[in-house]
Amino acid sequence: MTNYFLVELTLDYNFVDQFESASGDLNDLLAEGRIQTYAISAEMSRMWITLLADSELEVWDLLGHISVDNVGEPIVTTLHTYNQSIDLRFPAVSMN
Repeated sequence: MTNYFLVELTLDYNFVDQFESASGDLNDLLAEGRIQTYAISAEMSRMWITLLADSELEVWDLLGHISVDNVGEPIVTTLHTYNQSIDLRFPAVSMN
């Protein structure tokens, strides 16, 4: 069963140096539909990622594709409710 997950990361002090490569990785994952959203705090010390996955193991596998050094163990939470105010996906292209 597919669930929404929230991943919380405490970022290392040198994240500013990794920002370009990490945001590139995250934007690729967004484009592929593997993550739903991500946010980085203003002081670049915390990151939140929401995604759909079949299991927590799938979430941990996905975290291996993001080039981010974090200070502590990521916190992965299965969400009961995830409500977006708008759907940011583009409609499917129709050849008609």
